[in-house]
Amino acid sequence: MSIRLDPRRLGSLKLLAAEAGIRPGELVTRWVEERLDAARGGAPAPNLPTLGGDALASLAARVDELTRRLDQLTAMPTTSTDAAPPPSEAPAVAKRGPGRPRKSANAAAPARRPRTAARKAKPGGAKVALHDEIAAVITELGPQTAAELATAIVERGRYQAPRTAKPLDAATVNARVSNPTYRARFVRREHRIGLAEA
Repeated sequence: MSIRLDPRRLGSLKLLAAEAGIRPGELVTRWVEERLDAARGGAPAPNLPTLGGDALASLAARVDELTRRLDQLTAMPTTSTDAAPPPSEAPAVAKRGPGRPRKSANAAAPARRPRTAARKAKPGGAKVALHDEIAAVITELGPQTAAELATAIVERGRYQAPRTAKPLDAATVNARVSNPTYRARFVRREHRIGLAEA
């Protein structure tokens, strides 16, 4: 047989059992046997300690008191929910800070420095396009896989991606070779990229 109790009442049962110096299951067994014996008007079961009527009444009062205390504790609000106001109450001005005027939609944004400004000044002169660098590596080393081309281009150091700091990889080389604008310049054979014959 199994008994399910409300967690608060289970806590009260454990406290009462601890005060009596027995396990909670034994205390429940005592209560059930006493009720059964009282209902059938018989004597209490032999070799089992029983609680008198006054003790039972005091235990019931103690359970009720513990239940009331647990209800009060669970009903108390926590400090974390009191400290933070609801998101709907947060004013929009708080993000701008005190005394700062709201920017209008037409206000000109300050000119941002382009991310590629540091890479523009290459000692070699003009920027090299990726498809031109791919063609130069193939001319120098012969047909290569996309990964080999990417590695060779990085080692040469002439090509710099214009809008990203991400290192050159095989996917970027494949994308450029497959681009309809440059597709006619290259040919793929046995997973290698070569130059198309003029």
